[in-house]
Amino acid sequence: MNRWLVPLLMMGFLLSLMGIKNPSIAQGRREEVDLSKSPCSHCLWLIPTGQSNRLGNPLYLLQVYYQKQLIYSFETVSGRHYTQDRNRHRAGTEAPLPDGQYSINRYSVPGTIAEVGGRFIEISPRFRTGRSALGIHYDPSYNKSNGEDGTSGCIGLTNRRDFEQLRRFIEVYPPQFLLVDIQ
Repeated sequence: MNRWLVPLLMMGFLLSLMGIKNPSIAQGRREEVDLSKSPCSHCLWLIPTGQSNRLGNPLYLLQVYYQKQLIYSFETVSGRHYTQDRNRHRAGTEAPLPDGQYSINRYSVPGTIAEVGGRFIEISPRFRTGRSALGIHYDPSYNKSNGEDGTSGCIGLTNRRDFEQLRRFIEVYPPQFLLVDIQ
């Protein structure tokens, strides 16, 4: 049996015994989530939080759904604080991702620059846009005053542990798609 399936089933069983119907687990937090808003049975969904980090970069939640259940919710950034209003469909703007559906590569690849934190999960828009070379990675400059906080338009997880957890999940349970819904 798959090494992830047993823990997921056990978690569901234990949570149902405790009376928790729809947990969101990220960095030790649990929060109630309206499952009627689930965009799919097995996907990633990027949504705004309405909050910013200490450098003014907007924060987004990357929610991971499996069998219509919210399994993980990761804090992320996309773009930089000063690129949020730029054209999201134009290459070179460093703007956040344009809204829409993306295909997700099952396996990560080595990053080609230090700012992707070592590994990179490629994503491809399922719609027409001028953007390319997009992905999901760890942002090693998150909340650092080094001029690199944020991404050049990718989804940047705020810590390496969350990225590794997401990367392993995607390899074992490849999502149907990524839905970006941040505008």
